[in-house]
Amino acid sequence: MIKNYFIAIFMMAFSCLIHSQDQQFKLKQINVVKTNYRDLKSGEIENKTLLFQDGKILTIKTSDVVHSFFYNQKGLLDMTVKERIGSNWKEVVKYSYDKDDRITKFMKKYDENGETVTKTVTMTYEGARIKAITKKSNVHTVIEDIEYVVENGLIIRRSSRDRNQQIFNKIEYVYSNDNVIRHKGVLGEKMINNFTFDDKKSVDLLIVQNLFGPNYKVIVPLISFHEEEFDFESISYNNELAFIPSSINYTGVTGKYKYNASNYPISSSFLEQNGIVKIDKTYIYE
Repeated sequence: MIKNYFIAIFMMAFSCLIHSQDQQFKLKQINVVKTNYRDLKSGEIENKTLLFQDGKILTIKTSDVVHSFFYNQKGLLDMTVKERIGSNWKEVVKYSYDKDDRITKFMKKYDENGETVTKTVTMTYEGARIKAITKKSNVHTVIEDIEYVVENGLIIRRSSRDRNQQIFNKIEYVYSNDNVIRHKGVLGEKMINNFTFDDKKSVDLLIVQNLFGPNYKVIVPLISFHEEEFDFESISYNNELAFIPSSINYTGVTGKYKYNASNYPISSSFLEQNGIVKIDKTYIYE
């Protein structure tokens, strides 16, 4: 009995140590090379560099755009500014949170057909349900009326309502081993998007945990429909290997990784099923 007690204590301490080690593992830089073969056999190449400080994104840079990230006193993502070098073009995104660090507002100020527009997504929490209302400064009506259902800390359903409060589109999300393996349309667009994962430690998870804190599992899916830098699947514990859609409106993607001794990726290579776009990444840690 005493022996079992000490074994249990050891296992708890070992688990805490491993978790602590993961928390200390921080990204320093990600280099991205995107090759588009749409018009050229040799491919048009776009380079992107993500720079980090203390595990948090500082900037994302391409040849002509700088995307800068700013944080509040709690270390949560507060604002991003995207600017094109040599022009007046700019996009500003602002994030707001409540006292429990749940996201309550997403605001994006951008140019639309020569006009400065502000899109505002307001989130309200009612038990297991989250209401997300989207409005735009140049439109007098609600753009989107979305309701999310949370179960065991994960979003399991997304429902869209029309002006008469009737649900016209519903998507359910399926998880396995802490990974988002399926988006299933059950009303409206009845698509099924499947995802597969490896059994190693996710580099995307490192990023979103450092940006959004303990509520990242809910925050990331909420903003993934409005901010292209963050994918729904980045909350998964492992690294995504393939995206297999049932709809022709989406293009499937498959990839592979190389890992370091700590089972984090050091490089990855992904290719769209149509062979047009290839994305290679290298990951550098502190």
